Amino acid sequence: MNIIIEGTDGCGKTTTIEALKKIFPKVDFSDRSVVICNYMLKDVPMETRVDAYHTYLQNGDDRVIFLINNDAEELLRRIKTRDKPISDFDLDAPLYNEMYKETFKVMEQNNMTEGKMFMVDVTGLSLDDQINKVKETIETF
Repeated sequence: MNIIIEGTDGCGKTTTIEALKKIFPKVDFSDRSVVICNYMLKDVPMETRVDAYHTYLQNGDDRVIFLINNDAEELLRRIKTRDKPISDFDLDAPLYNEMYKETFKVMEQNNMTEGKMFMVDVTGLSLDDQINKVKETIETF
């Protein structure tokens, strides 16, 4: 099984994936999907995004988990502690967080997640709690 962890910069994807690989050694984890990243852009209309993701889910076996962190200050603080230059894209993390959240809600309301897309709200969680919450989601597959 391949599990793709999606979310904006600063939500803890990489750290969560590293921990989950130890918990689930037989599972392949990916940090973002090319398909999802190509459509999770400000200039892509919701309908186009949702249609692309629905087709992706229908035609594949991947499970996708959107990590959502609704604390804009926390997202930006995490981004600023990295050892790389901060881009305008990085500074838009709160906006992209909303896009992930709203996209998931639209898909869920229209029964388009195919039982393969999940959202985990990690707002205010410690790293251990975040990993456990994602682990619990994976255990429902």
